[in-house]
Amino acid sequence: MKHAGSPFTFVAIWLVLCVAEPATGQILYVRPVGTGAQQVGQLRQVNADGTGDTAVAVPFADVLGPVPARDGTQFALSAVDPTRPNQISRNVFTVNRTTGAIQNSTNFLDMLDPDTLLYTYVYGFYKAFSPDGTKIAVNSYYRSGGGGASETGTPILQIFPSDGSSGSLALVHADPFLDGTHHGGEGIDWSPVNADQIVAPIKWDAPLISGGGVGEATALFLAEPVTGGGAARQLTFPRADATSNIGTGEVTLWAEHDYQPKFSPNGTGVAYVRSFQLVSNLRIIPDPYVESLRIAAVDGSSDIQVAVFAPGFYITSVDWSPDGTQLIFDIGPQAFSSGTPLSYAVPDTDSVNIVNVDGTGLRQFLPTPSSQPSWAPALPPSAPPNLGNISTRLSVGTGDNVLIGGFIITGAGDKNVVVRAIGPSLGAFGINGVLADPTLELHDQTGATIATNDNWKDAQEAEITAAGFAPGDTKEAAIIRRLTPGAYTAIVSGRNGDTGIGLVEAYGLDGTAQVVNISTRGFVQTGDNAMIGGFIVLDTGTTTTVLVRAIGPSLTGVSNAMADPTLELHDGNGATLASNDNWKDTQQTEIQATGLAPTKDKESAILKTLSAGAYTAVVLGKDNSTGVGLIEAYNLQ
Repeated sequence: MKHAGSPFTFVAIWLVLCVAEPATGQILYVRPVGTGAQQVGQLRQVNADGTGDTAVAVPFADVLGPVPARDGTQFALSAVDPTRPNQISRNVFTVNRTTGAIQNSTNFLDMLDPDTLLYTYVYGFYKAFSPDGTKIAVNSYYRSGGGGASETGTPILQIFPSDGSSGSLALVHADPFLDGTHHGGEGIDWSPVNADQIVAPIKWDAPLISGGGVGEATALFLAEPVTGGGAARQLTFPRADATSNIGTGEVTLWAEHDYQPKFSPNGTGVAYVRSFQLVSNLRIIPDPYVESLRIAAVDGSSDIQVAVFAPGFYITSVDWSPDGTQLIFDIGPQAFSSGTPLSYAVPDTDSVNIVNVDGTGLRQFLPTPSSQPSWAPALPPSAPPNLGNISTRLSVGTGDNVLIGGFIITGAGDKNVVVRAIGPSLGAFGINGVLADPTLELHDQTGATIATNDNWKDAQEAEITAAGFAPGDTKEAAIIRRLTPGAYTAIVSGRNGDTGIGLVEAYGLDGTAQVVNISTRGFVQTGDNAMIGGFIVLDTGTTTTVLVRAIGPSLTGVSNAMADPTLELHDGNGATLASNDNWKDTQQTEIQATGLAPTKDKESAILKTLSAGAYTAVVLGKDNSTGVGLIEAYNLQ
């Protein structure tokens, strides 16, 4: 029975009853932001119990299809390369969930044929990690033509190293494709237990039920992407048929198309969507006519329907809960373009839903608008709460006005740290006047220089790339160093005295020691030249208390120190969590109890208990004053 106002009609019971355990892990999904041509996809994360719905800080204006690795330590998404913002091609990027490190796995580029003037671009959307997370399978649409209906395209399934260390490792297949009509190329997954088994939808000539020919359907096939040691094996067998009515002249064609396959966590089953599509030469019929969720056993022993939905609705993405008891999916009215059905639902009407694999418990998990869900397992327990991905953006000058970043490492062991000086890459984010060629120095607590770098590829290129922190421009600087507990300083300046907006960053890579205090000093101006400090509270399952300070008047021996700094603390969505002008105005008792109270009344401080996520502190001078200032963040737990 269909429920009023919903796409659901009925659910069929799976033969093996599975009782859902309490939901764990995190769900990544996409929320449309904006309207019309300006609408983009914002990456978000919510706990499996529905709490903690927040935006995920990534440097992309528009994201698609977040997919986690099996161990939950990283995820992949599709987006336009921020260093090439005018491209159409969408690349697949991997994101480390602990450090925030980002790698371009595919490096697709737009191309223009000089003879035909046809424009070709690559749309990498569907992807899946290998069991160990070192490779990623990508089903990409290679499209060319004049745009719209005149374009032609082919989905190509390739294997790439997830860290972007090289190009395509293997071409699995190339399949003819017509957008919105068939599902060849729409989806991909990699077995969690078999490193040489993937599942993908490919067009198939299905024998007509009434006999006398074949119809174009889409079936799921199991293939060996790496060794290629055996032929692909068909997993599902969709049907097709054609009928004609001589009296009315109506010709009706129908076919089933299977897409969006996802392996169960134990690798024994594949969940997928079956679309029943009906076409008539005399009537307009919703496309797809009916969609259903199904689960096929990998050994071919069963293929069971879990749920079926009302005509005209479309499912874009399906995934399993980490414990294998539930399926999460999005559903909404299918999108059309000039009367042509598209392979996704209308973003503003899409919602995320959950159903038990036995067909019970169907419910809406996230309201409209929400789409493209994937379910990541909870990260394994890690070290105590820690600050990571420490960065500060500021206008870099000369002399006392260079950008100086400091951090303290505590604990019993060494910590492998990468420090970066970024300039040219900031232009991709709409920042003007960037530092064209930054240089970087790293000093220990005695002031001794322990490492320097101008262009990051000049030294440690292999180590920096392997760590996943290669800067986006060859003129940017980076240093990897294993450091003992103590205080360290990174100095960013422009080559040959150049000036401009730069970014200093420090990332802890491994080890048991903690980075517990960070600070950055530089010349604070107004507008885009404010001092902007960023840090990430790592996800350890608990909160951590952080003290953020903006220092100016107490900077001794520094000419033109900021007389009256102000401070704001923002979360990953940009919302202001707290602000302060003079530190004694609020939280005086609590700040004094930390032993880290500023020494001048006009300096600023904020004490805040924070959950895992990205945070930004902004320092400006009161009444648009300028001067040398210091921003600091202390991890107090």
